[in-house]
Amino acid sequence: MGVVGCGSIAEIAHFPSIARCKEAKLAAVCDVNPAGAEASATKWGAEQWFTDYREMFEKCKLDAVVIATPNNVHRNQAVAAAKAGIHVVVEKPLAVTNVEAWEIVNACKAAGVKLMVGCDRRFWTHNQWAKELIEAGVIGKLLMSRSCLHEHWYNYQNHVAKTDFRLRCNIAGGAAINDTGAHAIDLLTWLNGSKVKRAVGVAKRLAMPETYTLCDDTALVMVEFENGAFGTISCNRFSPAVNQVTELCGTEGTIFTATDATNPFQSWPMAVYTSKPYSVETLPKILKDYRWPELFWVEDIINPTVRNRWVPICPPRSPNNYDRMTAHYLDCIINDKPPLVSGEDGARAIEVMCAALQSMRTGGWVDLPLKEEVIPPFYEPLPKEV
Repeated sequence: MGVVGCGSIAEIAHFPSIARCKEAKLAAVCDVNPAGAEASATKWGAEQWFTDYREMFEKCKLDAVVIATPNNVHRNQAVAAAKAGIHVVVEKPLAVTNVEAWEIVNACKAAGVKLMVGCDRRFWTHNQWAKELIEAGVIGKLLMSRSCLHEHWYNYQNHVAKTDFRLRCNIAGGAAINDTGAHAIDLLTWLNGSKVKRAVGVAKRLAMPETYTLCDDTALVMVEFENGAFGTISCNRFSPAVNQVTELCGTEGTIFTATDATNPFQSWPMAVYTSKPYSVETLPKILKDYRWPELFWVEDIINPTVRNRWVPICPPRSPNNYDRMTAHYLDCIINDKPPLVSGEDGARAIEVMCAALQSMRTGGWVDLPLKEEVIPPFYEPLPKEV
């Protein structure tokens, strides 16, 4: 495997997960900063390091590459990898504009390589359990849902980030709408099991001064899915205490999950309520395994059905989301399986972001798929190399 971009997300997520995966070997790394590329190669045991991704693709025999670079170069780098016959993982967001995103998808399809988008929230155990419970009908018909990720700029930028590209709107193309928003939109769409039909929303800079960044720090989006359900996405870059939650409301129950933080109001990473009349024998295993007695140790077996109540769940943290994502992607390559987060999924998430921006101009709902390219404010697309 190779990694393009030796910044913070590679250092804290991709390099460690590759190192822990027995099927993976880090063959090469690339970064425009020679010192950073060499340091990463030395620390993580890469055989070669480069400052030009084209040279890396040409000289290294790579099966797959992780593209963990600033948003504006995703399109050119992913297309180049595809044309070199290399399977591709692109960090979220897949691209900045809807046209860029679909060009990546189409290039990978034409080359016959597997494309996966690095939306890691799908790989947390409790989000996968939520998906399993929804599909099993435990909460009935899912009609309303929301996904929130509120996190101040300073949390990541001051303590984790190695560069300032996320602050530069001409490079990143946005922040709350497409950085944190990429996670929230993808997770909500996947859990609903339906494509977004139309969207409306706002993405504005309300909290931070323009001397800090021109990127939006407040994003609110409402979506209607093709199956008739509705969802809301709420993201910001000004809340000092991280607040992240996914709420899934069905006709016969509710599921909450949280992966990024807990707080006194939200003290468990997962909670499930169902009004269905389960017995101990028919109760789904996920709920049975975590349903501890509240009043009496035999309370669930002395009646024909168990009492309807909330079940708080604390799943194991290991293996973590990136470990699971890396192992999954390599399994897809080795055994010719479709990735859980497909390129089309990533492109459709970009369309939702762009639709929200477009709705600010039109003053109403925007239907998907988009009929024209939407370029976020202040974004400066690079010339297309291939």
